[in-house]
Amino acid sequence: MLLLGACAEEEAATPKAVMTIDKDLLNINESMIVNFHGVADQVVVYTGDETHDYELRNQNNTGFVVNKGTFSYSYTVPGTYKVVCVASTHTDGATDLKRDTCSYYVKVIDDQTEIDKLSCPQILYDEVFAEKLNESDWLMKLPRKVKYKTNAMTISLKQRLSFYIHSELTKVFIDGAEFSKTTKYDLENDLNIKVQSDFGTTRDYKLFTIYYPEFKSMSIAGVEGTLVRNEFEYDSFVYEFKLPAGTDVSNVVPEFTLSGDGEKVYIGEAEQISGATAVDFTKPVTYRLIGTDAENPDVKAVSNVEIKIVFE
Repeated sequence: MLLLGACAEEEAATPKAVMTIDKDLLNINESMIVNFHGVADQVVVYTGDETHDYELRNQNNTGFVVNKGTFSYSYTVPGTYKVVCVASTHTDGATDLKRDTCSYYVKVIDDQTEIDKLSCPQILYDEVFAEKLNESDWLMKLPRKVKYKTNAMTISLKQRLSFYIHSELTKVFIDGAEFSKTTKYDLENDLNIKVQSDFGTTRDYKLFTIYYPEFKSMSIAGVEGTLVRNEFEYDSFVYEFKLPAGTDVSNVVPEFTLSGDGEKVYIGEAEQISGATAVDFTKPVTYRLIGTDAENPDVKAVSNVEIKIVFE
C-alpha cells in the first residue's frame, strides 16, 4: 500500500484504484494474487464470493484490507466472481473521504482429480494409508493381524476405502461403478480407479494391495517361538524364544515358514534358507522379510523381525 505525502487537512488527495491479478482462471483452492499499484491511504478488496460481494456491501458484506500492496485469496466454490478494489484517501481528521474503484472478473472451476490420500478406515483408527508409487499407481500395505488390547484381529482383504480429495464435488469410480463409502472392496484384486472432476476432466489410477510379510512359524534349537506384534508399527515384530539354560546358540540352523508365496528372508544382504542357513544368535539378530508381487516388482512390502532369546 502506497501512503500519500502530507496534504491539506481540508481536502483529501485524489485516490487511484489500479490493481492487477496474476490469473483470471482459477481452480478451487488455488491462490489468486492481487497487486495494488495505485494511490491510496487504504485499499480494500471484495473477492465477490459469499459475504464478500461489493454490490451487497450495505448488507454487511465486507472486503479484505490489503497489506503492503499484495493480497492473496482462494475460492472453495466454482463460479464467476467480480473482484472489486476500493482505494480510499482521507484527511488526518477524517473530515474528507474519497474513493476510487476498479474491478476484474475471475472464473473459478472445480477441476480436482488428484487423490491426496487413500486409506482403509476400518482398520483401527483410520491409520492405514496407501503409498503413492507414481502419478497413477497406489500401493496399500496391510497387516495380516493387528494388536488391539489383548486380541490379535485378523485383517481381511475386503475393506472399505476412504478417498481424500480437495473437492466434495469430485466423483470416484471403482472398476466402472461409482464409489461407495459403505462398500467393502476386494483388495485381493487390483482396483481400477477413475476420478472425475465437477469440471468434467478425468484421471485414471490403479490400487495395488499386499500384506506385510511375516513368519508363519519359526523354531530355534527345536523350540517354537512366539510372534509378538507391535501395536503401532505393522512392519515390526519381535520373535521370542524360551530356551533351556546352557543351550548353544552360536551356530544354530533355524527352521521357519512364511505367511505368503514369494516372500524371502534376509539378515543384512544374505538370504536365509529354512533348515539350511546357520545363524549366530549370541549377537543381536534382526531378520528382514520382503514380500513382492510376482507380476509387479514395484508392489513390495518389507518387515523387520527382531529375535529375542530368554534362557530358563
